Amino acid sequence: MSKRDLITFITLAFMWSLSFIFYRIGVPEFGSVAFASIRLELAGITMLLFVLLNPKNRQGILANWKLLTIIGLCSTAIPFVLFGYAAKSVNAGVLAVLNASVPMMSGVMASLFFNDKLSKKQILGLVIGVIGVFILMSENFLAMMHSSGGDHSSLQSQLWPMGFALFACIGYATGANLTRNYLEHISPIAITAGTLITASIVMLPVAIYNFPYHHSISTKAWGSVICIGILSTAIALIFMNQLIKSIGPVRATSITLVIPIFAIIFGYILLGESLDIFAIVGSVVILFGTYLSLNLSVKKLAEPQV
Repeated sequence: MSKRDLITFITLAFMWSLSFIFYRIGVPEFGSVAFASIRLELAGITMLLFVLLNPKNRQGILANWKLLTIIGLCSTAIPFVLFGYAAKSVNAGVLAVLNASVPMMSGVMASLFFNDKLSKKQILGLVIGVIGVFILMSENFLAMMHSSGGDHSSLQSQLWPMGFALFACIGYATGANLTRNYLEHISPIAITAGTLITASIVMLPVAIYNFPYHHSISTKAWGSVICIGILSTAIALIFMNQLIKSIGPVRATSITLVIPIFAIIFGYILLGESLDIFAIVGSVVILFGTYLSLNLSVKKLAEPQV
């Protein structure tokens, strides 16, 4: 891994971890669906500029628009809305840790549908990661049990937000596997542009319909949706696709190991979110499980790409 790749890696982790902070700031004012759809529109407009300014960036988009639309819905539109709903009641650090399960889900899908078999070490990592998710959710579950007073319907309604986040991760994993197996011949910018532009077109009526016309939106909330749309979506996805080409998909997806660390710190510093023992222990277990499932090592990450 070159110094440039390492800087890109850390920068990308920083940008994506901030997206969970932006969710927590903007969703309460815009609403989940409006925030997610506006995020996509801004990302789509940004990538449209990339396509218009350089003809090379549009190569392969028209020929693969159907697949790009499917990937755009799976890896952007649907997950963005689901994470928006989750952000109403789940703190930024927990969202980021749940997001770290994407590589584990990707591994399962690759093994089941794309004949990419997992090693015993990777399977162990998956099991440990699942255990970590249960640990992470246990504090919330116990608190919900106490607050619900035995009301199962109330308990289920409180658990839904975490379920939304996990379903969003399934969408990310699906998009990643489809991209890796069917779009290797397209440039990273073209893939990013194709998925975001098509998804933004699909979500445009949703954005118009759900925009909070009768509510005053603060400058802080507008800043959050602009930053997440341009920086944490459009630019970040270009960096990610380029990183995949430079250091390979396995080491590139290990970015999710670093994101929770940034997100938990930012959530604590910027939003005043608490750090309970369940979140810390669950985070460590999930990160370790993800580390094993990716079959990574510190030595491998430090080796130069051949």
